Amino acid sequence: MAVVNFYSGFEYKWGQTGGVIDLQDDQYKLGWAFIGSTPPSVEQFNKLQQLNDEKFAWLWGQFKSAASARKVTLGANDLLGLNKLLTAATPDASATVKGMTAYASDAEAAARTVKTKALTPYGLGLNLQSSARDTTAGKILTVGAFGLGRAGADTTIDAWPAENLSTLDVGAGMYYVPNAQGAASNLPAGVTNQGVVFHRQSGSGGGQLYASFDGELAWRGRRSGEYTAWNRALAVGDYGLGAGTVNPANGRDSVNPFGWYYQNRTTTWGGGSFFLDMPYGTALNAGLRLSTDPYTDNFYLNGGVSGKKEYRAACKIWHNKNFDPDTKADKSTSIPTFATAPKTNQGPVIYVIDRQQLLQWQTIGSFTGYASLNVGRFVWGTSKNARVDEVDAIGQVVAPTNTRFVALVAWAEANGHVVAPGDWKKGAFVFSKVSAGSFRLPDLRDQFIRATGTDADTANARVLGTAQKETVRREKHDVYGLKSGGDIHTLDRAKLGAIGVSASIGLPDSIDPGIIYGFVQTGSGVETRSANMGLHPRIQV
Repeated sequence: MAVVNFYSGFEYKWGQTGGVIDLQDDQYKLGWAFIGSTPPSVEQFNKLQQLNDEKFAWLWGQFKSAASARKVTLGANDLLGLNKLLTAATPDASATVKGMTAYASDAEAAARTVKTKALTPYGLGLNLQSSARDTTAGKILTVGAFGLGRAGADTTIDAWPAENLSTLDVGAGMYYVPNAQGAASNLPAGVTNQGVVFHRQSGSGGGQLYASFDGELAWRGRRSGEYTAWNRALAVGDYGLGAGTVNPANGRDSVNPFGWYYQNRTTTWGGGSFFLDMPYGTALNAGLRLSTDPYTDNFYLNGGVSGKKEYRAACKIWHNKNFDPDTKADKSTSIPTFATAPKTNQGPVIYVIDRQQLLQWQTIGSFTGYASLNVGRFVWGTSKNARVDEVDAIGQVVAPTNTRFVALVAWAEANGHVVAPGDWKKGAFVFSKVSAGSFRLPDLRDQFIRATGTDADTANARVLGTAQKETVRREKHDVYGLKSGGDIHTLDRAKLGAIGVSASIGLPDSIDPGIIYGFVQTGSGVETRSANMGLHPRIQV
């Protein structure tokens, strides 16, 4: 006979072969108060213990059923059985069982033909995209699909998969755009070809948003199967809008996209170096330019030349700081005044304070700018020092790039007055380029000025600016009072007077035949000269 085992005892109950007396519910609730009221019978004790065994058996049946479903083996000495049961994974199932999940087979998962069975991770994997660009309906997207989820660009996965961005039937997504595809997509001017595009096609419609690697942004829509032209987004500071001025993309001497620019470069159109370009049409044909000299009250307008990327000469705007509306001063008689000569065309004639003269915008040889109409003219200086519109002609060297002399240098070159350093000499109206930074002026000191023309003695024409040495002309003198044949005659005082011989010099009334009379004027000088006045030789600049 075997000893009772508690573990196997879950399978049967106490007193199952002995007699029992059913207890009523109110008796069961009284407990020992009922059994202990009279000496208890064996049948009462059996029933009481059976009720306890039935409760434990029910609990054991629940645990065993759950363990069996999860394939967990329980044992009498297994103190971790309940923990295993609670943490065990649900096993595969081939049929729907209440309280459990049924999983589809591999074939059912791949075909997606069942509605009542769940998919395992493996079954889900049977429905992934075949590639990162697989557009099959119902497929599960993977990381990198259509450019989504990846940190870097991969030309084999998320690069734009066609020749250009206008190619149709490309799956919606975010793509890397290589340089070649960007260059073939007619992106707006100034937008870098390499970048990223956000793309969505919806039948014959759709749209694209493109961000270049240099930060430019462009977008376009699609309707009735055709893409519209690209639009480019303006950032703060583009074309000088929303921030300070910028350098003009096409230079000051051309037309630029609508914007506010600065460039200190001379242009034949004139106007200021701060300017607002307002071109006409996408071809950037000139429309209107408004400009100003930096930090002044000078403002200008330029009208465009029809069909060309250039402007007409600037018109200066007259306002209450340069035009008196009360006196109704005629602007045609008003001459703009400047402290120094401007480098840009501010009008045909201006007055410059530091030059103390009127200057005209003109071209002299290689020079274009403001210069005096008298530049290069020889003048006699009556002041101790050269005036601001003059320079001494004493053979000194000046800098040819000095703004005071650039027009004079160009004038000398244009009029053939510049000679090689070895051919320069004092007394001639010639200049010489000593070096790139040195320009020698004429030295006209100690010179009389003579008009050009035919030399009286040699019949050689005098060349402009040449020098000539001094000389004394040969003279023939007649002695009045002697006749041919040597007869003595009385002096003819009238003829002597005609040649400047005064009777007061004590001539005799008759000539002594043994004496030859001559007329000599004496002096103490070392040169032959006429009466003169000394002035400084100078040249106007």
